[in-house]
Amino acid sequence: MRDSIDRTNAASIDDATISVQSRRLRNGLIGLAVFFALVAALLLAVPGLRTAGERITDANVPLVVLGVFFELLSCAGYVVLFMLVFELGRRFSTRLSLAELAVNSVVSVSGAAGIALGAWVLRTRGVAVERIARRSVLMFVLTSAVNVGAVAAIGLAMWLGLLPGSDNPLLTFLPAAIALGAIVGTLGIAAWARRRVGEGHTSVAWSALGCGVGDAVGLLRRGEVRLLGAVGYWLFDVAVLAVCLAAYGSTPAFWVVAMAYLVGLFANSLPIPGGLFAVEGGLVGMLVLFGVRPASTVVAAVLTYRAIALWIPSIVGSLAFLSLRHEIGQPIAEQTAGV
Repeated sequence: MRDSIDRTNAASIDDATISVQSRRLRNGLIGLAVFFALVAALLLAVPGLRTAGERITDANVPLVVLGVFFELLSCAGYVVLFMLVFELGRRFSTRLSLAELAVNSVVSVSGAAGIALGAWVLRTRGVAVERIARRSVLMFVLTSAVNVGAVAAIGLAMWLGLLPGSDNPLLTFLPAAIALGAIVGTLGIAAWARRRVGEGHTSVAWSALGCGVGDAVGLLRRGEVRLLGAVGYWLFDVAVLAVCLAAYGSTPAFWVVAMAYLVGLFANSLPIPGGLFAVEGGLVGMLVLFGVRPASTVVAAVLTYRAIALWIPSIVGSLAFLSLRHEIGQPIAEQTAGV
């Protein structure tokens, strides 16, 4: 009788082990497929790369190299913010956040694609859906808050003549007003969502939205120093565009570049690989409207910027994801212990 029970228990353990290993193998294969899809998308996502390569001989190469360095600093800012939000250990957080950046580089929709990848990886490692949803909303809100806040601050300052640039209200006051409206609207929707918590099957979504925005407000009020990661993520990417313009002999005021960048990159919310052509057109159009000339220099600078902004996060992030792939499906405690 006892032998029969032991054999049954052993069989159950074997079945459980096989199930776990099968799940890890499946997740590993999916991870490998994501990696190769990422590489393929990257190869298709850099419009005008040959043109940028041809024009690079006309550029100040040390400034282009400086742009690459600034892009690496931008990536580092995202990593710092990710560590603050998810609290999963330095090594794992670094690789997962860089993998998110790689996906965001080749699939636009305002960073949602990278967050989706991160959520999938965390779910395979046993992190609760509620925690993933809440922290993902927090991450999205913090990165978006910097962009929206910068539009409001720079746009109003330009319109009032406090910063150099344009006094055209369509380029300054209107974007700033829309940004302020977005901030107020987000806070209002979050408050409404918190009242909906506990209502039906959408409770997790309402909780994530309400609590995620609330957590962001709390961090801002406390003045958490690691929030500078969100600022660095935006600021250094703008600096890449600024030095690319300087590399071709154009030196507009930094605030002009920043405002054109913020409004022009609205095209990044379109669900197309890398914002194909839409982002480039938006950036070139906004810079020209802000008086940056000649247009040919603007085009060359924007193409160089886009090559840097796509390839640097994609290469670094793809390598990070490749090293992370073998850990997909392992309980998160196994990775964070001792980190």
